[in-house]
Amino acid sequence: MRLVKRRLPRTFEDLRGLRARGLVRESTKGQGVNSGPAVQRHDAVEFAAKWSLDLPAAPDSDPGIEGFDGAFYTDFVSGSKAARRPNFLRMVTDAESGAFDVLLVYDTSRFARERREAAIYEQRLHDAGVVVVYIQTNDLSSADQQVGQAVHGALGHEFLTVHGGKVQKAYRHKRFDAGKWSGTVPIGYRMEYEPRFNPTKDATELVETGRLLPDTRPQPLIGFNATYTRADLLRLIGETYATGRLGFRPLAAHFNLLGYRNSRGQPFSGNAVRVILSNPVYVGLIGWHKRPDKERKAHDFYETEWKQGPHEPLWSPALWEAIQTVRGRAYRGSNGGKVHNSYPLRRLAVCDRCGANLYGEAHRAGKGREPVLYMACITQREKHACDQRAVRSAHLEDQVGNWLATLAIPADWREDIERLQRCEARAERPEVDTARIQRQLVNLRELFAEADITREEYIGRKRALVASLQGGLPQPTYGEAVLVRAARLLAELGDLWAKATPTERAEIAGSLFAEVRVRDDRVVGARLARPEYLALVASAEAHAQVGVARPEGFEPPTV
Repeated sequence: MRLVKRRLPRTFEDLRGLRARGLVRESTKGQGVNSGPAVQRHDAVEFAAKWSLDLPAAPDSDPGIEGFDGAFYTDFVSGSKAARRPNFLRMVTDAESGAFDVLLVYDTSRFARERREAAIYEQRLHDAGVVVVYIQTNDLSSADQQVGQAVHGALGHEFLTVHGGKVQKAYRHKRFDAGKWSGTVPIGYRMEYEPRFNPTKDATELVETGRLLPDTRPQPLIGFNATYTRADLLRLIGETYATGRLGFRPLAAHFNLLGYRNSRGQPFSGNAVRVILSNPVYVGLIGWHKRPDKERKAHDFYETEWKQGPHEPLWSPALWEAIQTVRGRAYRGSNGGKVHNSYPLRRLAVCDRCGANLYGEAHRAGKGREPVLYMACITQREKHACDQRAVRSAHLEDQVGNWLATLAIPADWREDIERLQRCEARAERPEVDTARIQRQLVNLRELFAEADITREEYIGRKRALVASLQGGLPQPTYGEAVLVRAARLLAELGDLWAKATPTERAEIAGSLFAEVRVRDDRVVGARLARPEYLALVASAEAHAQVGVARPEGFEPPTV
């Protein structure tokens, strides 16, 4: 026998005489007097009487009690997840068994706040021959014109998202002020529970206190007939990383081979080790992430407010400082993985329009050809809020190469630098401390005798100190050996740059520049990596320019 699907009512007149049931939902029993359980039931009864619906009477039912009283399905839970609403699920089951034809709901938010879930359950009711009536907005789920219903559903979904974020934020803030941990318990700890009497359930149950305890439960060491505790494992991870011998991924592989596993019983990953070594909870702090919604990353430790917590730290402050020192020394600005293209000005090039960094961007040139490498502004690419144009990396490299190729360090660069420093000294004209200079000469002789400095540096520093004594005016001192090496380096960089590979050019650029400012396709400014280079470059002659500003008051270069 073939079942014929009943046509759903399209107007309120079509509802007359049909069997009806009501759906009531509220987050709490006493929430709001304008749309609480009693109001929802009252409006449903009035609507049923107006359109002659067959809604069973329930005169003795209590609006403040969950369950089904023969006429209304009542839940006092959030409308975000149907799986948490037992009487909503019971209503769906009864509808699919043919118990009623019309479901009366106060508005779309009482049916379901999550719009995708609302659409799924509406369709299930339609397949069972049941139409949903939204009383407040005078809508039928089966009506041809559903623009208003869609708008109300979207508003309900938006309220769920915004309200859920506010509730979670307030919850975390309240617990943070009380010194309680909220969120996922980090590996190495477990949550403390205490027995507490629940009057609603008339029973004693375990309730978490918000205080973390070291996880001292024995865990099997995989592949070995031994056990360990996760608290001891976290101490070992911190101490091993602080030696500086292993990075994140090698450290993860090391502990995996030793038989240690994470809280899910799986091998550690390099990223998991990175998260552990970034988490201040192990030094005794608790944090509040200040998340405006539920979509933010949970491990963004740097935008978190931290304070001392009541739990026992697994790492000492000294160990934490050692870990951060190793991390800072090992950081290279890369997220890991294989480097496919080398950009010599990476981490140096800056947009002259907005100040954002330029990043490497490879453009495909065609099948079988090498990609064309560009430097692009992050602000322009991500937000389209900058007019900076992408420029070929090779074009910027050529500008730097041309400048280096024409950079000529004059033979009398020492006189130029001393003249500059005398100008600075005359501007200040401090009094000469003869005794101090004598002590410096004695210390200088001891350093040379112990071979701590070279003969060249000893002679340069001694000449400057003696001149200070004889002239009555402090003479500028500089590490002549450093400047000699810098002069030789700058004189040879043109040839080195022309012959260097992209990786070698990156090393040269990193040793020479601290920042290179780019506007469209030109280098318009540069900041040198060391102050010694600035005086030498100012003394030098170059036909090409990269925007290196001369020191203020420096005389024209000698010819």
